[in-house]
Amino acid sequence: MVVGFRPPVTLRGRRLRLEPLELRHAGALTPIGAMPEVWQFLSYGPFPDLAAMEGHISGLLSLQEKGTDLPFAMVRRSDDVPIGMTRFLNIERENEVAEIGGTWFDSRFWRGPYNTESKRLMLAHAFEAEGAHRVSIRTDLRNERSQRAIERIGGHREGILREERIVRGGYRRSTVVYSVLAEEWPEVRDRLDRWIQRSWPEPPLPVTSRG
Repeated sequence: MVVGFRPPVTLRGRRLRLEPLELRHAGALTPIGAMPEVWQFLSYGPFPDLAAMEGHISGLLSLQEKGTDLPFAMVRRSDDVPIGMTRFLNIERENEVAEIGGTWFDSRFWRGPYNTESKRLMLAHAFEAEGAHRVSIRTDLRNERSQRAIERIGGHREGILREERIVRGGYRRSTVVYSVLAEEWPEVRDRLDRWIQRSWPEPPLPVTSRG
C-alpha cells in the first residue's frame, strides 16, 4: 500500500483536535514557546517571541512541502485554544514507516490526557488510514517522564543511539528509540483508549495564552 501522509489532515479526538499547522497559530503558541521547561529535553527551541515562532513554523512548512514531515497544531476542543505542536517526521513512503515527534505543549497539560490522545490520533491515522507498517517515537535518554509515557502506551523499546547528536550547550544527547508495528496496534489502541477514558480535570488557560 502506498503511504501518503499528505496535507491537509485534521484528526479529532475527545478533547483535542490536531489541525494542519499554519502561521496563524504562531500568536497563540508564542507564550508556550517561552516556557523554559517545555524545551528542556528538545534539541531546538525555545521560541520566545512571535518572530521566532513564525520562523519555526515556516521551517516546518518547508519540510511539509518536501514531503518528509506533516506538522499539526494541538488545539483544545473545549475552547479552540492551541496548546502545542506535534508532527509526523522522517516519513519514508517506500518503506511504509514514519516517526511521531516534535511534540511540545503547555506544561500545565503534561499530566493530563492530551499527549496520550495526540498519540492515539496519530497512530490510528498512520496504521488505519495510511497503511503504515512501523511508527517510531524517540526521546532523550535523560527524559524519564517521556520514556515512562511511551512505555505505558505499549511502545517497544528498541535501544539507545549513544551520543548521536549535539544539542544546546554542546551536550551530546543519547536517544532512546521506541516503535509500534501494525500488528501491535490493536493492543496499543486498547491501552490508549483505557487511559484516555479516565476522568481528567481541565486546567484553565490565562488570557495571555490565547494569542
